[in-house]
Amino acid sequence: MAISQSLQNSNKKNGLFKDFPWFHDNFYWKLQKAISDFLQKDYETRFMGISDDENILFYGDEYFVNKIPATKNSTIQIKISAPIVSSFLDSALGETEKKFKLQNLTDIEAKLIKSMTLNIYREIEDYLNEEEPSKRAIINSKHMHFTYFLQENGKHLGKVIVSIPDYMLPNPEEEIKKENFSIGNFKSTNVDLNISVGSSRIALNDIKHIEDGDIIVLENSDINKMSILLPERAISFGVNPNPSLIISIDNNGGNEMEEETSVKPQNMWDSILVDIVAEFDNVKLTLGELKQISEGLVIDVGSVYDHKIKLKVENQTVAVGELVILNDRYGVRVESVKKNKQNAQAPQPQRAPQQAAPKAPQANAQPQGDENFDYSDFEIEDESI
Repeated sequence: MAISQSLQNSNKKNGLFKDFPWFHDNFYWKLQKAISDFLQKDYETRFMGISDDENILFYGDEYFVNKIPATKNSTIQIKISAPIVSSFLDSALGETEKKFKLQNLTDIEAKLIKSMTLNIYREIEDYLNEEEPSKRAIINSKHMHFTYFLQENGKHLGKVIVSIPDYMLPNPEEEIKKENFSIGNFKSTNVDLNISVGSSRIALNDIKHIEDGDIIVLENSDINKMSILLPERAISFGVNPNPSLIISIDNNGGNEMEEETSVKPQNMWDSILVDIVAEFDNVKLTLGELKQISEGLVIDVGSVYDHKIKLKVENQTVAVGELVILNDRYGVRVESVKKNKQNAQAPQPQRAPQQAAPKAPQANAQPQGDENFDYSDFEIEDESI
């Protein structure tokens, strides 16, 4: 790291020395991105140091220098050593047999290198203080030089030096307190979320007898709303209903589960009411869509409808299907019913000790549907009985 004696003797520049890691972490990536994006080619970049002594940095090399006006009285200087300029031009325009000389650049070649230096400036300008300083500040100022070494395929190419007036440099302590990025920079980034579309309260007996093709109507749902499920709470947001999900009960090809058509309960356990909820698992939404949700906007979640939706009781999946719309409610057309690994029977009431235990019933005497449901999987509250 090149730090001159005058830099170490100045309180302000001592601060730059102390905050070198911050400049490394921010300016370094900005410059590397500017170079790689401009030429669509990856170069290895190393941030070597900050100095106020030009002589140390320029020794032994020729440089292409572009002075970019930042304010009325301030300029940013970006210097690129001749070997790097030659490599850039070969990548952009193709190699030539003519020996490269910096002083023989054509107008087109000079414009190309200037464009690249402007791209570097645009990447770092958000960090710079561009308020017009006092004349005294300008007179007493020095340019601070940020030096980078570039390599290509492990071969050293040369230096890129960005020279900035010290009064334009940011205060890292203040910058750290700020949000250094906007969600706009990441609005296309995907996040995995669970989304609920609604619920219903139905009897255990009905859950036991869910079949493929059944349509479970979610009484507690609104076709204009869904909810993002977080560990501590659910956040509702507005959606535009998808017209292709609308079905008619008369011609949907399935069976709507209604009380009058349900199989009669076999015992009191079958009559217990539980909540069945419909959720999309691991749906991808972008940060841009989440920002719209936080702002209370109605969003288009068309990609969500491509996912299968799960019907869950006590967070256990009992069936999987596709989302449909019936009138002003969501529903789920069942495509597959979960089978339990082990057969389970409903809890039986205790018998008096003096009575002999009855013989085990035959397999064909098992109530229909019991093999697909295990009462012990669910916690039943007393108020539900």
